[in-house]
Amino acid sequence: MKKILLLLFLSSTVINADELSLEFYEPNISNAYQGRLIYDPLTQDYPIEEMRRLCEPFTGVDTAQIKCKKQRSQQKMMACEYKCSMHWLITD
Repeated sequence: MKKILLLLFLSSTVINADELSLEFYEPNISNAYQGRLIYDPLTQDYPIEEMRRLCEPFTGVDTAQIKCKKQRSQQKMMACEYKCSMHWLITD
C-alpha cells in the first residue's frame, strides 16, 4: 500500500513540476483572458507593468490570480501566470 501511495505522489509531483512551462502567451477571449510571462529576476523587474499593458484591452490584472514559479529546467527564469479582470470593466 505504501508503494502505491508513493507512486501516486511521485506521478503527481512530475505533473505539477511541468505546470508552468516556458511558453509565453497573451490573454484573449479563447483562453479566458489569461496569460503567461517569462522573466529573469536577476536582470529584469517583476513584470507587472507588462501584465497591465497586455490586460489593458480587458481592463486590468487580477492580482489575486498571479502565480510565479521558478523553472526547474532553467533555475534563473521565472514563469508568471496571470488573469485579466473583466469585473474591473469601466464603461463610458
